[in-house]
Amino acid sequence: MYRRTILQSFKLAWGGVQFIFTSERNMKIHCVFAVLAVISSFVFRITEIEFIFVIFAIALVMITEAANTAFELLLDYVHGDRYHPDIKLLKDILAGAVLISALNAFVVGIVIFMPKIVKVGLSICKL
Repeated sequence: MYRRTILQSFKLAWGGVQFIFTSERNMKIHCVFAVLAVISSFVFRITEIEFIFVIFAIALVMITEAANTAFELLLDYVHGDRYHPDIKLLKDILAGAVLISALNAFVVGIVIFMPKIVKVGLSICKL
């Protein structure tokens, strides 16, 4: 059995990350929102705990999108181009997992950023 070095394993994993970010439109969209969330974190000077929640929410979305992509590729490989309602259901469930994680990230963003946005808005209105 061939054993990879840690560096070889890292290179293979990085190749998977590159594939997802270059081939999946939804991952690109998630990435844009992730960058906006991180920039907003610095602009609004959120606490360390709040930042951890933001990072975990981002990671959860990215992980579920990666798993969704991997399982969809596997289903396509195993089942081919033929339509089957069970395969459709599996893909819908996978997409649902991504949706749940994205909604979670949205709620985390609202809870953390909305009070700060309102505070800035009120201070601008007082000018």
